[in-house]
Amino acid sequence: MTTFIGIVLASILSTAGTGLDDPLKTLPSEDAARIRKHLPDVVLGPGKAMPIENAEEWMPLESTVYVYEKPRDESKTLKHVLTRLERAPGAKDGESSKGWAMELPTGTTRYLNATKDRGIVAATDVSKPNSFIIRLDPPEPIVQVSGKSGGEVSERVKIRICDISSPDETSYSGTVKCTWKDLGAWKVRVPKGTYETRLIRIKYDGSIGPASVSAWKYVFLAKGVGAVAFTDSRDISAFIFYNNDTDQAGVMKSATQAAGG
Repeated sequence: MTTFIGIVLASILSTAGTGLDDPLKTLPSEDAARIRKHLPDVVLGPGKAMPIENAEEWMPLESTVYVYEKPRDESKTLKHVLTRLERAPGAKDGESSKGWAMELPTGTTRYLNATKDRGIVAATDVSKPNSFIIRLDPPEPIVQVSGKSGGEVSERVKIRICDISSPDETSYSGTVKCTWKDLGAWKVRVPKGTYETRLIRIKYDGSIGPASVSAWKYVFLAKGVGAVAFTDSRDISAFIFYNNDTDQAGVMKSATQAAGG
C-alpha cells in the first residue's frame, strides 16, 4: 500500500510540474499540441514582442538565403532563398516598383509585393516540379498587418492554375479560405539564437479541381529577421499537389544576406 501511494503521489507531482513548467500552457490546447509535436523544445514561454504594424519590419525584403534545420534531424536542412527583383510582377512599363521572389524547398517560387494596407502578399506562384503557374486573387498574405494580439484576417482566395506553356488556359480552379491569426508574443530558441517573436497561425480550407485542401501551419516571426521557426514551409500549391503529413518544420540555422541586399 505504501508503494502504491508513493507511485500515485509521484504521478500527481509530475503532472503538476509539467503543467507549471509548460511554456505553452496559455495557448489553446490544439495549437499547443501541434507546436510541441513539430517544434519540440523551441518555445521558452510568453514573450514581449509587440503586434505587427509594419510588415516589412518583420520580414526584411533583402536578398537573403535562410537555412533551417529540421528539429528532429539536424543533419537535414531546408533552404529559403529571397531575391530582390528590379520589377514587381504586374508593374506597368516605366513604373519604378520592385518586387521579390522567394524560392521554397518544394520547388515553388513565390512572387511577393509589399502593400500598405495588407502587408507582404503573394499573388503568383510558379510550381516548377509541376510546370504550373498559380494565380491567387486576392493575393495570399505572407506577413499580414494585424496591429493587435488576437488579430485575425480571413479571406476567400480564388485560385487559377495554368500550365506554364499555356498561361491563358485554366487547368484547375477553385477557392480556398485562408485565415491568418496572431497568437501573441512568444520567446523562442533556435540554433541561430534566442528571439522575441509573434506567433502566426495560418489555416487553409477549400478545394481546387479534384483536390481538397485542409491544412494549417504556424510561423514564429522575429522583427528584423523574418521566420525563425515554422511547423510547415509549404505553400498553397504544395498543399494542392502534396496534401500529406510530411514533416516540413524548420528552425533557423543561418541567414546570409547578399552583398548590397
